Amino acid sequence: MSVISLDSRKKQSFAFDSPIIPPLFSVLFVWLLFWLFVPNFGTVRTVAGVFNAASINAIVVIGVTMLMIAGEFDLSVGAVMAMGGYIFANIMVADGSPVAAIGLALLVSTLMGAVNGLITVYTKLPSFIVTLGTLSIYRGLVWVYSGGEMVQTTEKLVLYDWLNGRLDFVNDLLPRANFRTATLWVILLAVLFQIILTRTRFGNHIFAAGGNAQAAIAQGVNIKQVKIICFALTGALAGLAGILTFSQFSSVFVATGASVELTAIAGAVVGGTLLTGGVGSIVGGLLGILLIDTLRSGVVLLGFPSDNFAAVVGVTIIGVALLIDWIRDRLS
Repeated sequence: MSVISLDSRKKQSFAFDSPIIPPLFSVLFVWLLFWLFVPNFGTVRTVAGVFNAASINAIVVIGVTMLMIAGEFDLSVGAVMAMGGYIFANIMVADGSPVAAIGLALLVSTLMGAVNGLITVYTKLPSFIVTLGTLSIYRGLVWVYSGGEMVQTTEKLVLYDWLNGRLDFVNDLLPRANFRTATLWVILLAVLFQIILTRTRFGNHIFAAGGNAQAAIAQGVNIKQVKIICFALTGALAGLAGILTFSQFSSVFVATGASVELTAIAGAVVGGTLLTGGVGSIVGGLLGILLIDTLRSGVVLLGFPSDNFAAVVGVTIIGVALLIDWIRDRLS
């Protein structure tokens, strides 16, 4: 058996099993704590609100987690999300084809991600620096494309319901619930990408790219191609998040997606993804995002100023990261 397949499978098993334990217990602990001490937190309405808030971020974190496993970062996903939302919105508001609206939005978003990958692998600059630059470039392109104007609509289309409308078959069973279809998209995408990471050769290559790139290259893996594809998929998922955002709120503006990149990275890290690459899981990233949005809702319900939320997230990231390292040391 080759070094890559054996080592990568070990990494994948560890990534799926061990790192998700700390965020899983953290989520359960925080939910229990808030349920006991925060008024109205245990209501169906609040739970649905947490899942709805987490869903958009979760779609972004799926791509960011995969990319971080490959050893790279993307700080431009918020701007890509805004661009995807604007392209979709402009075509739909102009009574264009829904297929064209979704297709073009995803195509442009994918290309924006691929550009990040091409610059990173061929200049050999750190992706943190590259995407910090493209963050400003892409956000500037959003301003140019939109003219700084918000796009909104009052038209209610079935397409919007399919993309991110109310899940009536669930909500009808739960009084005052307001679950949305984005939750279903998250589940489908999470299953798909977790299978890719843990059950395919390409998934092996992603782990190898972030864990031991030199060994992967020696085994004939095209690391550059793997990373470019990961960047492109991350861009596509960010664009999809923009589409779902417009479908839910019927509006998109130039600040759409602001700070999403930091939230996504935080979710991935809290979920057990190593900043150095090679270890992580989609499930862990989703748990990380769920924990962050749970904390956000809890802070609001407790009546704390919204500015305090950043401090809460910061403490949580450090605490969970320390817990993950402690568990990893114990297991090793």
